[in-house]
Amino acid sequence: MTAVVGQLALTVTVDAWMAGHPGTAWWGPGFLVLSFLALLAPRPLDPKDR
Repeated sequence: MTAVVGQLALTVTVDAWMAGHPGTAWWGPGFLVLSFLALLAPRPLDPKDR
C-alpha cells in the first residue's frame, strides 16, 4: 500500500513540476523518502524471516 501511495505522490510531484509549481513539487520527494523509510522499517523486526 505504501509503495502504491508513493507512486501516486511521484505522479502528483511530476505534474506539479511540469505545471510550473516548484514550491508544491518539493513536497513530493520528501513524501517519497518517508514512504521508502516506512517500507524499510519492518525489516529488522524479525530477521529470521529472511
